[in-house]
Amino acid sequence: MSTPVRTYRRSAALPTMNYRLPVSHGWAVLPDATKELGGLTATPPGFRARLSIGGARDIDEHTARTLAAVLAHSAGYQVHGTDPHGLAAVVGTLASLLGR
Repeated sequence: MSTPVRTYRRSAALPTMNYRLPVSHGWAVLPDATKELGGLTATPPGFRARLSIGGARDIDEHTARTLAAVLAHSAGYQVHGTDPHGLAAVVGTLASLLGR
């Protein structure tokens, strides 16, 4: 009698870290600006990042630089938001900081 062989499937999708930024007066802000990396955990190498900015209309330089540090080793990232101008501003700023 033979032993059944078990095969395990791995998902082809990369693991994803989700980040949700609060919005203050129309600006995307860090969850806890007094903590290292604004209270966000850096994306591990090989992980994708999904960033939600809600209805933010813009992002300031400090927040953008901190986010770039958080996303620096990610395998890629996506930004989601409800304001098209804010979405374009955040995507453009992060792209220029990360060179992607």
